[in-house]
Amino acid sequence: MSDNVKNKSKKKKKKNTDEIVRKWLKRCAGFTGSLLINLIIVFLIIKVFSYSFNFTYSIFGDVAKEPISRDYKVIEIPADSSTLEIATALEEGEIIDDRYAFFAKIKVKGCANEIVAGQYGLSPSMNFDEILEIICHQNQDEEEEE
Repeated sequence: MSDNVKNKSKKKKKKNTDEIVRKWLKRCAGFTGSLLINLIIVFLIIKVFSYSFNFTYSIFGDVAKEPISRDYKVIEIPADSSTLEIATALEEGEIIDDRYAFFAKIKVKGCANEIVAGQYGLSPSMNFDEILEIICHQNQDEEEEE
């Protein structure tokens, strides 16, 4: 009878140990999963903040695509083109990096109605304000000369 009791006791201890190990593994898996989810959330928050900062800085800062460039490219702005089409033409002409930032700059400055159609020699070394000065006030400068 004592051998039978010893075997039952060993089985109970093994069962208890297996349960403890399972619970511990379950907790570790839960902790690891929670940690992974939290790290992903923190990473996404950092990326969104970084993009927001860069977008805002490109609108309000003194930023040029290639500050040391000496190249000038002729960009045509067709009549009756929207501000987003103008920004897209500048981006495709490799004058600016982000058409949406330039579009936002036009909206912030409120000069969408002042943009004059025509061909302009622009450089990637120009910032948004310089580009807008050229494409918005071209006719005013010509009228003053006359």
